[in-house]
Amino acid sequence: MMPRMDGVELAREIRRRRPRRALPLLLLTSLGRLPQSEASSEFDAQLAKPLRASQLYNTLVRLLTEDDGPESAAEPERPATSGPSLHILLAEDNAVNQKVALRLLEQLGYTADVATNGFEAIEALERRRYDVVLMDVQMPELDGLDASRRICERWPDTRPRIVAMTANALPEDREACFAAGMDDYVAKPIRRDVLAEALKRVRPLGPDSAPHGASALGGVDGVALESLRELGGDDFLSEVIDTFLADAPTLVATLHRGLEEADAAEVRRAAHTLKSNGAILGATEFAELCRTLEQQAKDGRLEEARGLVARVEDARASLERALETLRPKAATGAPPSRRARCSSPTTTA
Repeated sequence: MMPRMDGVELAREIRRRRPRRALPLLLLTSLGRLPQSEASSEFDAQLAKPLRASQLYNTLVRLLTEDDGPESAAEPERPATSGPSLHILLAEDNAVNQKVALRLLEQLGYTADVATNGFEAIEALERRRYDVVLMDVQMPELDGLDASRRICERWPDTRPRIVAMTANALPEDREACFAAGMDDYVAKPIRRDVLAEALKRVRPLGPDSAPHGASALGGVDGVALESLRELGGDDFLSEVIDTFLADAPTLVATLHRGLEEADAAEVRRAAHTLKSNGAILGATEFAELCRTLEQQAKDGRLEEARGLVARVEDARASLERALETLRPKAATGAPPSRRARCSSPTTTA
């Protein structure tokens, strides 16, 4: 979703100049997974925004290390998931097992973040909500059994479902897993049909239980802000917030102008950018309003969009007040930098 030339058009132009084996193309979109026909066959993989570090890493490793023949480079059409969308954490220290598990999940239509020991798994749960943890039993530093006990103690009512993964398939091994608080059991080597059945038994956690280590304040998910802080500290978080505060009024003005001029494309682009920026900051309600507005503009329903633009403007004002409160205190009151106004990735649709 870029002005003048969107990502699909750009990919077609690149393919005319560079063959697939010379340059893999990765599609980043906040629209969800696009059908292969719509996204064109030019892309080797797709990822949904906002990106997860482990997801991006694993995808790049796959694209840059697999065989570069024309058949193996193209990403096959993935089957849709048979159940709801899930936030999955894979706790596994063995690199080979990681690759196999991630590929099986990919074939089932899922993605996952990766932790390499029990401590990392707990830290991941502190940062964001997961519906299920695929937990290797034998890991260094803190094994799966002890990690499961700590998770059950720390989040007794809001913890994710824990699925044990182990090559030890004796009855006493299964009993040890359930005694530690695990909910299910998958034997290694993992079979895709068995994994699929285990994931069907997962019930997604509701949004009320989403924040494990942080809470939603003023309509902003504290977990999302913490993730931005981890990328570059308080200064980076402040820069992202300042960029939003600087750009949002202009984008809302663009919405009004687009309505006045009956320019549905302009309304759609501005709504898309506001939606993307809101999602990055964890403002889910604001992002959802903008998503609905974007769809109305895409369908040409500008009369319906008029009332929604007013709601987006009110939500933007409330969100700005919340962000002013949540900005790191050392940076409160700091004016948006020139760099933040001109080159921050948060304004990239």
